[in-house]
Amino acid sequence: MAIKTSTKEAYEMIKQKILSCEYEPDQFVSEKEIVEQLDLSRTPIREAINILNGEGLLKIIPKKGLQVAPLSIKNIKEIYDIRILIEPLAVQQAIKYIKQDDIKYLVQLDNNLNDYFNKKDASVVFKAGMDIHLHIARLSNNETIFSLIKMLRDRSQRGYVYYLQKSFDMLNNEDRKAIEKSLLGNILSIHSKFIKSLIELDAETTIHYITEDLTCMKNLFAGF
Repeated sequence: MAIKTSTKEAYEMIKQKILSCEYEPDQFVSEKEIVEQLDLSRTPIREAINILNGEGLLKIIPKKGLQVAPLSIKNIKEIYDIRILIEPLAVQQAIKYIKQDDIKYLVQLDNNLNDYFNKKDASVVFKAGMDIHLHIARLSNNETIFSLIKMLRDRSQRGYVYYLQKSFDMLNNEDRKAIEKSLLGNILSIHSKFIKSLIELDAETTIHYITEDLTCMKNLFAGF
């Protein structure tokens, strides 16, 4: 059954607050607070909360309210372990179905990544990189793979914001710029390589670089 527009709007707004860590892990929030913050009626808010509860991003606790899902380094590493296992399968499937329009779009995504890198906005670069992974999953023509990677991608974004972005924010400006330049340059290079190999329908090389990318991201959390 299709989700009503008002419910979908409420769902996206609340979910973004969770993924951006505006609602922090383990934080309690009430339905009344959400209604006031989003300026939407109670019914779509309640329906959206039920969906997010089913997805594991919010937990409904009787007489206490709503608790945002916890987050841990162990959980983030496990997410990347799963992605390392299933994203090569998405690549293998995507190569069977990739079309000329898909190639053009991949090139555009790669160009966007370069543009974001030049603007030196780490959070935007990470999101753009994750969008590339999601598009490859979409090309697999396998709804189960796509849905699973989308869910894991969202949780990866949440881990980045909560742990890495906060760490960057604690650095002085010079140190932060140096670390971000190195990190973002690495992300840019690897993504460009696996997009190029995907366009060439080279599954083995694409899988190599996409696995390298996910492993690098997982290793970023080793110091926490």
